[in-house]
Amino acid sequence: MSSKHLPTKSNMMKLQNSLRISRQGHELLDNKKIILTREIDKYKRKHEELEKELFDMMEIGRELIKAVNIDIGVEKFAKIADQVDVDDYIDIKNITLMGVEIPSAVHKQEQVKRTYEFYNTTNKVDEAMIHFNKIQEKLIEYAIQDTTIKRLKTASEKARKRANALQNVIIPEMEKNLKEIIDQLDERDREEFATLKLLKKKI
Repeated sequence: MSSKHLPTKSNMMKLQNSLRISRQGHELLDNKKIILTREIDKYKRKHEELEKELFDMMEIGRELIKAVNIDIGVEKFAKIADQVDVDDYIDIKNITLMGVEIPSAVHKQEQVKRTYEFYNTTNKVDEAMIHFNKIQEKLIEYAIQDTTIKRLKTASEKARKRANALQNVIIPEMEKNLKEIIDQLDERDREEFATLKLLKKKI
């Protein structure tokens, strides 16, 4: 038996305190798992809705590209696309949920600027530009949801493993060691009591 598990009242009290803290920790981890699971389910629903929205928007986008290609041709449309300024500024900030950093992106979307001439273009070109700008916004939102779900799942799995370790290994081991100490202390008390009784009889 290690020195920290020697049958002393001091070790017994320390072990009782550690056991109490471990049980509280297990309860907190269980609560954390429940909360994280609820959040994962909530974000999954949003993720599925966004996925459907994006799919529908991409289908519309494909039809718009076909229409533009018919109106002005593939090469001219490609040249117009090259003239469009790339709006790639995204400010990523994190909020904390149960110790998990959840990304929150601020995308400073600017109004779509016409950088191409009116001549030899159609309203379908403008419509396509505006539509794909909206798709960009949805893709940013989708990426945030995806990252959030992955982080929450990782945190939930860590909490589950730690809770299982406490429940199945650490707490049972502490209870076993505590019982051994208490049993030995009780045995020592009985022996001391018996010795005192013998001494009193001799006196």
